[in-house]
Amino acid sequence: MDIPRAPSSITAEWLTEVLGQSETFVGAEITNIEVTDIGEGTGIFGEIALLSLTFAENVAAPSSIVVKMPCIEPENLAVAQALGIYERELNFFESIAPSTSLRIPDCYFAQMAADGRFIILMENLSEGFSVGDQVIGASDIQVESAITTLAGFHVEWWENPTLLGLDWLPKQNDPAYLAAVPGIFRAGLPVLINDWADRVPEESIEIAKKLDPRFEELMDAFAAGPYTFAHSDTRLDNWFFSNDDSGNVALIDFQLCSKARGVNDIAYLIGTSVPRELAAENWERYLRLWWESINDQNISYSWDDAVRHYQLAALYYTVGGMSLIGSFDTGNERGAAMAEAYVTRTFSHIVDIDAAAAFNL
Repeated sequence: MDIPRAPSSITAEWLTEVLGQSETFVGAEITNIEVTDIGEGTGIFGEIALLSLTFAENVAAPSSIVVKMPCIEPENLAVAQALGIYERELNFFESIAPSTSLRIPDCYFAQMAADGRFIILMENLSEGFSVGDQVIGASDIQVESAITTLAGFHVEWWENPTLLGLDWLPKQNDPAYLAAVPGIFRAGLPVLINDWADRVPEESIEIAKKLDPRFEELMDAFAAGPYTFAHSDTRLDNWFFSNDDSGNVALIDFQLCSKARGVNDIAYLIGTSVPRELAAENWERYLRLWWESINDQNISYSWDDAVRHYQLAALYYTVGGMSLIGSFDTGNERGAAMAEAYVTRTFSHIVDIDAAAAFNL
């Protein structure tokens, strides 16, 4: 079946046909679609739009869904294709989503074309949840809710033999990563030195300079075990928080999921999405919340290892900041604000937690 080339080219007839394959939309005839872009300034690797649906007659089906398609920015697209992230998310929805404990959007249809184009049609979570805002930054209660959710998911997959059989799920020092990621770090370094010296700590720039010749070594240290199923993109824009008092949270965007240490997800969340002062004062408390949660489930993982691995992860995730200032198109004004928050927090955090000590820099 042909895949539309953009959200705006999705027709009512096409959508009626493909959604008819889902029990949620069986018998629902769509007569009109209104398309609203909701991804610019939040997503890096995908176009995301809200489709508001009009039906031929009253049905119980949702009146809106979310569509996700490849990004159109050439630099972003090249990295996405090199790392195989689109196939990865489709594989997640096919093989992991049906049994996961995570609250994730229901997937109504997902397909990839031979030329690499893909489409995912999924549940619109915004009717019961409010999405986090990475620019504003996470509150204390948001961080704790996210960490508790991640801990439960990490426990399910901790050193699970099934994990090793997921051939589509990479480690973050696999050949595709080693071929692409160090270049992203090095492309951003001169920009960091020349343009960001007044926005990030001087010490963080010195750390980045020392990391430059050793980045592949850092990747190997970062990508070692113990392994679980890691989301690997736990920044606040990917979290939805319940509008009621239940404390429920939902998680989206599994394009970067990987076989990795669970603590990496915690370091990424705190380092990119928690305001600096809150992160500096509370990162050990947040880490301990996760660590105690997994140890309560009879997982043996020492506190010293958790701290060192957290520090290594924080060092590695500076490459995310480098990508935003040196390689990727961040889109609109909101995207630029997200990049500012991401970069300043990430580079400040490695100083605040003495991350360099974990790698003898």
